[in-house]
Amino acid sequence: MFVGRSSLLNLINEMVPVADGQTTPVLVIEGCGGSGRTRLLTKIAEEWQGKTPTVLVRPLELDGDDDSAVRPVLAAAMLGLSVGAPGYNISFPRVILAHIAMQENDADINPDVALVRLRERINTYTDRTALTAFLTRLVEAVGALAGNIKFPGAAEIAPDTARGIAEAIVMRLQRSTWLVKRTWSSQVWSWFGHQGQGLSTEPENALLRLARQYRSEDADIRRDVDDLLVAALLADLRYGLANAANRPANVVVLLDDADTAAARSFVRSLIRVRRAIADIPRNPESALPDPLTIVTTSGGLLAGELAAEQPAAQHWDETELPGTVRLSGSWLRVSTADLSRDNVFQLTKGFDWPDHIGTGRIASPVYRLTRGHPQSTEFVLKRLQAQPSWLNTVDLDQLLHGVEDTLLLPFVRALDEKRVVNPALLTALITLSAARNRQEAGALTTLLPAPVGRDSQLFTSPTLWIGRDGRLRPLVRYLGMRALSRRPADDDASWTVVFETLRANTDTAGRLHHDRMLGHRDQVAAELAELRGGMRCADWLALLDEVTATVDPRERDIDVIRGVDQPSTSVGHIARLLGVIPALDHDPCLTVPADIKILRAHARHSFTRIADDGDDPLPCLLRADRYQD
Repeated sequence: MFVGRSSLLNLINEMVPVADGQTTPVLVIEGCGGSGRTRLLTKIAEEWQGKTPTVLVRPLELDGDDDSAVRPVLAAAMLGLSVGAPGYNISFPRVILAHIAMQENDADINPDVALVRLRERINTYTDRTALTAFLTRLVEAVGALAGNIKFPGAAEIAPDTARGIAEAIVMRLQRSTWLVKRTWSSQVWSWFGHQGQGLSTEPENALLRLARQYRSEDADIRRDVDDLLVAALLADLRYGLANAANRPANVVVLLDDADTAAARSFVRSLIRVRRAIADIPRNPESALPDPLTIVTTSGGLLAGELAAEQPAAQHWDETELPGTVRLSGSWLRVSTADLSRDNVFQLTKGFDWPDHIGTGRIASPVYRLTRGHPQSTEFVLKRLQAQPSWLNTVDLDQLLHGVEDTLLLPFVRALDEKRVVNPALLTALITLSAARNRQEAGALTTLLPAPVGRDSQLFTSPTLWIGRDGRLRPLVRYLGMRALSRRPADDDASWTVVFETLRANTDTAGRLHHDRMLGHRDQVAAELAELRGGMRCADWLALLDEVTATVDPRERDIDVIRGVDQPSTSVGHIARLLGVIPALDHDPCLTVPADIKILRAHARHSFTRIADDGDDPLPCLLRADRYQD
């Protein structure tokens, strides 16, 4: 069931229709692991396939060592777009000719011999049968990356499908007169000389250079190869659709998991080539519309590289997208938001629940736990549905027991460009969950497993650490803290070792917070009581909020939370608040209504009592009112 994302879908639907004389910026949708980015692209593909050539490219399907080159992603995009849509007959003669040049590695042979071999290859593939066989092999090699050619779960592309796509491409080439009189058209051939950028190169030499360079590991040479291939794709689209009558929409390439090396190279090259074409005065290529809309997803790596290389992009939070976004610049960045409370309610309604339980009774605590993180929300709802005995109290504590690591895996997987779970990163994330923010987490680097350090994606990810002060996402931190609490006492990064390390490297609020997490509630209460006399009440409450900002997942029993004795002093009441406030305000697994009612009464009573300890009781009295039933 797909819920939410309406503002983001509206933005994309604005980017696909043709905009006269305007190049559509690359849209980078940035989000953490499990945020529903792939599902969003699938939804977009379903929306536009059949209306305009649309392909969902999945670079993670790429198999092989040469995974940083643009070639497979570009070829998959070409093949997927070749499936077409009514009214769109796109052929890709320049891209195909470039792939013919790259069919063999001519880097290590005499240039004159290499030129002869290149001419032979080009002449060979003017034959329809030979060209069809060549394209069939190309479909079989990289077509798996295109979602409209090979669907997820399929073992391989059916041979009939591969040959059918190849035959359709050849038919379009012949029908469009790009391949005439058994030779490549002069317009296609001459393009390799100028490449739409005012170059003065012999076309044959440009293709020979491509044939000799495309396997190079040199970064500068790879960039040249990438840019030529991407320029060929853009030219084929520009010329192929230049005379399309009443074309309502651009062609759409949806690039999932664009943090992979090949996808990043493709996007960066596309932006470079577009800029190079636009920067040439009176460039004939610029007179043709650029009919390509690209939407990519990123966990932060692609967006970080573009931010470092390109002029600053418009950066929107999904929840703050205006009704109309000015589509300017080379790229546009949107950070995904978690599902709203209403979205989670609607998602919950899609499940079958016992008649005596209303949707809100389940949706509310689930939202409090997951904060609307899509994959986690779906996981929790499915697990609740499978265990009816947990439903009466919505027992999330029991539900989470032993599956904390499972729920953390999507976040860890997103830190790897190939989306592979690194066990060291999972261990490190659990350790870092004790820190209140990224700066404080730096004190824990000596406790992390090698080779995880401050330069790791674990520290630098903009989707894992959020807010101005860089705090771990609340769900990630809570799950990590639960996992940390299960580590044995003799672990090198046990609960005690981690919090003692943090305690030694922080400010007053942090020290008191960590002392509380180490079980020193009474000592913390005594120090807070002493500070109360010399601080404004509002400032003291702000300090108390910092000290109680984290729930201790080890404290599950209500008597442990509130303390067994009735407090008779200010220190005693503060000690009670040190247990009650984290549970009430920050424990998503506190779901039993009777327990909540008892703890709220304790909070109200203790805030009222300590209001008398200073000259300005009003802030404490107002705080007590928060806990009225």
